Amino acid sequence: MMPRLHRVGLHLRPIAMADAPAWFAYLSMPDAVEHTSWALDGIEVLYPQIAESNPFNRDAPALFAIVDDLDELIGTVGFHTVWTQPRGGEIAYNLHPAYWGRGIASEACEAVAQWAFAERDYASIDAYALDSNSASQRVLEKSGFLPIELMQGLRTVQGQARDFWRYRRTRD
Repeated sequence: MMPRLHRVGLHLRPIAMADAPAWFAYLSMPDAVEHTSWALDGIEVLYPQIAESNPFNRDAPALFAIVDDLDELIGTVGFHTVWTQPRGGEIAYNLHPAYWGRGIASEACEAVAQWAFAERDYASIDAYALDSNSASQRVLEKSGFLPIELMQGLRTVQGQARDFWRYRRTRD
């Protein structure tokens, strides 16, 4: 079973190589990556992530495209990192800035978290949000994640070591 969104006009499907140009286009917008540790030197950075994604292998990364009814990419959500003991993964998401503030990211995180608990038997899911990124923190909290700890200097953002909140959601 695949994760599903409940809103009309948007869907989740496995990410595909054909999504790379649209994904790179919006990730190239300064607003889209201002609060992330993305280092996008070119579209080639996305290819390995797409190639490694396999939602049908419970031990592999699983990235989903958030698409509209015309199958145009507006965002991604999924697990770029998975672990086996205890079973779980790190969820990440991004959305084209034109779609911010509509609850799409929260709904997508919720759907993919529920899918991971049911289909992959995850015990817990972690997520990270830059300490200054209140919008991403709200997305996670609306999706049932709780802040666990502030991780000092965890990742580099625009050349500076920055603090990130680690969030966690456990199977209900």
